[in-house]
Amino acid sequence: MWRVSGPVLCFEDASSTSPANPYLSERYRSLKYGAATLPPPPPQLDPTRLMDGCTSRALIGGVGGAVMGLLMGGFMHTMQPMNVDTTLSTAEQIRQSYKGFGQACTRMSRNFAKVGCVYAGVECTFERSRAQRDIPNAMYAGCVTGAVLAFQAGPGAMAMGCAGFAAFSGVIETFLAH
Repeated sequence: MWRVSGPVLCFEDASSTSPANPYLSERYRSLKYGAATLPPPPPQLDPTRLMDGCTSRALIGGVGGAVMGLLMGGFMHTMQPMNVDTTLSTAEQIRQSYKGFGQACTRMSRNFAKVGCVYAGVECTFERSRAQRDIPNAMYAGCVTGAVLAFQAGPGAMAMGCAGFAAFSGVIETFLAH
């Protein structure tokens, strides 16, 4: 019933096509089936890797700052005292009181976007170079941001901006993050 097979030799040549062991032939050794026959999938973008970059953090900080600046500009403009002529109609009074609304929103939006972009980019750079996320990173980033934003006013203003932003960043990080 069963045929007695000879001894199996481990040092047998793999390229041989002996009738005793057909599975050692090259045809069966390189056999591919299932997913191995499909072409490789196209490379995919990893969203977490994209969001961890300093450029994307700076862009997100800039966009967030711009939106916050729009809201703050609108709020601050509506809180300013207005000298409105009460003899005008209601529509004319509203039109006159909100005359500089768009300019105030745009100005605040631009300034907040600068702060958010510079701060987020510098903080990410410090985190990467120091390989840790802690309060000194926030203080260093605040110092650089304050100095960069006060550059046109001179070295004294840069020093005050550095000290002010660093202190504010340190306090915020102490109370909110750690």
